[in-house]
Amino acid sequence: MHELKLISLILAFFFPLAWALSYIFTGKIKQRSGFYMFLVLVLASFTYMMTYFKFENHINLYSILFPVQAGVVLMLFPTFFIYIKSITSEEKLKHSILFYHFLVSIAISITFFVLQKILIGPAGEEEFIEFLLDKPVAAAPWFETGKIIYNIGKLCFVFSALAYVIAIFITLRKHYNKIKEVFADSVSSELRWIKVLGYMLLLLTVFFVIIHILSNDKLEPNSALIASSYFMFALFFWYAGLNGFRQPEVYNMSAFEPAVETELSTRISRKQIEKYLTESKCYRNSEVSVFDFCYHFHTNRTYMSEAIRLNFNTNFRGLINSYRIKDAMEMITEAIARKHPIELERIAALSGFSSYSTFLRVFKAETSIRPTDFIKEKQP
Repeated sequence: MHELKLISLILAFFFPLAWALSYIFTGKIKQRSGFYMFLVLVLASFTYMMTYFKFENHINLYSILFPVQAGVVLMLFPTFFIYIKSITSEEKLKHSILFYHFLVSIAISITFFVLQKILIGPAGEEEFIEFLLDKPVAAAPWFETGKIIYNIGKLCFVFSALAYVIAIFITLRKHYNKIKEVFADSVSSELRWIKVLGYMLLLLTVFFVIIHILSNDKLEPNSALIASSYFMFALFFWYAGLNGFRQPEVYNMSAFEPAVETELSTRISRKQIEKYLTESKCYRNSEVSVFDFCYHFHTNRTYMSEAIRLNFNTNFRGLINSYRIKDAMEMITEAIARKHPIELERIAALSGFSSYSTFLRVFKAETSIRPTDFIKEKQP
């Protein structure tokens, strides 16, 4: 069991480190969301390196870096929350606001630095760390104070983990409600992999809480709990690193900068929108978004979405899909009239759908029949 524990600790350290390096070498770190995922991976790798030092009794190395570790652990969940915000937000995140998420972790880190490096000093810091880890060490001046702060830090971690998990799910729910007003296609914008990651995070939070509630003298002999927990942590960060690497920016705002902003959404009429759709046939572009409309009508996303809702009683995705299905029906009717072979997958792609399964689902929702049934009705 000790070998399994050792492997799980190494994997928990190695997986996030490997992905963090790949973000650097491939330039993924230059993307807004990629940078925040990189930070998550670096913090996780450092945390599990320190965990390896702790459980393998490398107290010298652990004690040297402990003040940093005390703060880094508390940064994990806030940084992951900021990553979710960065990938689901239309606007750049303000660094001045982000700083507040790290106030507690910075305070804890500075407190332990002053306590361990200055008040206790190098001569007693290894014994101080052993005391914090519930090893049989006689208490010296400041040791009890350090233990109180250490326990407060553990409680802060548990409560912040639960709070940020809730905040992550709320943020994702708002995103899923918003993207129908912004994107016609859901392939890259729905972040389906984050749903899976969210359920993994819920399970991981349980293990996080258990590990941080248990005292070190009770946790350390339990190799099975350590092995299973850190193997799951390794799997979580491997999955997060992989999908974060694959995930394109949901809101690429640099490509859509409206020139002027209109004052009222009602200034954009139904006739104007219909004319733009008919003439440009922008719905045939699988990557069309409401920002294309914003650029054309010189307005922002909020006004454009409101104009669509007021004029068509639907959201952006509903409007685009209705035009795509009309276009597909016209293609099918024309193919039948000319006695050409009907290739539904090709028609789906030409009308703007990036997924054939989505085309079938939307066609049924818009017309109440399947494409094959529509073909039978039109054929003589």
